[in-house]
Amino acid sequence: MNVFKQFYKSLYSPKDMALFRFQGIGKTIGYVFLLMFICSSITAVSIGNDLRKFSAMAIDKIATDLPEFTLKNSELTSELDSPLITENYGFTFIFDTTGELTAEDVFTYTNAIGLLKNEAVFVSETERQRLPYSTFGNLTINKEMLIKSTEQFKTIILILLPIAFIFMYLLQTSFKLIGISFLALIGLIIANQLKRSLPYSALWILSAYAVTIPTLFFAITDALKIHIPFAIFLYWMTASIVLYLIIVEIPKSKQSQHNDDPKLPE
Repeated sequence: MNVFKQFYKSLYSPKDMALFRFQGIGKTIGYVFLLMFICSSITAVSIGNDLRKFSAMAIDKIATDLPEFTLKNSELTSELDSPLITENYGFTFIFDTTGELTAEDVFTYTNAIGLLKNEAVFVSETERQRLPYSTFGNLTINKEMLIKSTEQFKTIILILLPIAFIFMYLLQTSFKLIGISFLALIGLIIANQLKRSLPYSALWILSAYAVTIPTLFFAITDALKIHIPFAIFLYWMTASIVLYLIIVEIPKSKQSQHNDDPKLPE
């Protein structure tokens, strides 16, 4: 059975997954790489779409909504006497050179970009970042220069995304292999309780397929920006349940059957 068919079977059939225990470790590792490539691709598409929206919004807002401004000596100045707050492309754009708003005010939004008097603030569903202008040293920039830089950013994205994808893919795959090794230890306990005689190597193989459903599920929910409470606990619970259902499908050894049903002495 090829890895693509195994991926399909791993979405619904514990009985078929139980048969995978007879295959080699090498093929199983190859399956893990395929699974993580699929999930990393889903994540990469989501990130790429967010960056596309961000660059489109930035160019639009800078060119049409922002007044003339200057960033000099780590301070943003303009002729505005009150903060400018607009929404578009699912993001909130905040421009304030008066010092009235702080990073904490920007953090109250779900997805936002804030250009404040002394720092830039970025907020998304999953993270918050503050970037003081002092980080750039004695940089001087104005509206025209920023528009040109933002347009160049779109080109840079096309170069950086593949590199970021490869790094993210390898990192996530490494963590997944470690997680599978830990799940196999849980599998030893489950197998012992169910009186199934399975070596750790077989349980490691089964664990690799048991994580398919939760791994794919959370990749999709993260891409859709759906927050799942207690996600880590839910992941491990789901993976353990799937592994349990797989082990149940494995016949008991003859010795275990004999111990479960001893003959009465004559």
